[in-house]
Amino acid sequence: MTRHFSLLVDDRPETLMRVTGLCLRRRADVVALRYARSRGGRAGFARLELELTVSERHGHGLAERLGALVEVRDVAELRSTLKRSDG
Repeated sequence: MTRHFSLLVDDRPETLMRVTGLCLRRRADVVALRYARSRGGRAGFARLELELTVSERHGHGLAERLGALVEVRDVAELRSTLKRSDG
């Protein structure tokens, strides 16, 4: 199953390694990753967008585990708006 996350993280060198390391330990494949430093009022922070492929078993509680990392300030799981047609 594919899951999409948007994270507000500390803009520090080890942040990407910590987040992707957690994904690796949870057996989630990183399909896409986007990292953008914040501008203006949120200096020191960045937005990290993740697209992961993970089994339901290993993906259970993934958002909570991401949020428990010290460098992660906020986690939002994005729901897909695309509908599958079975015809």
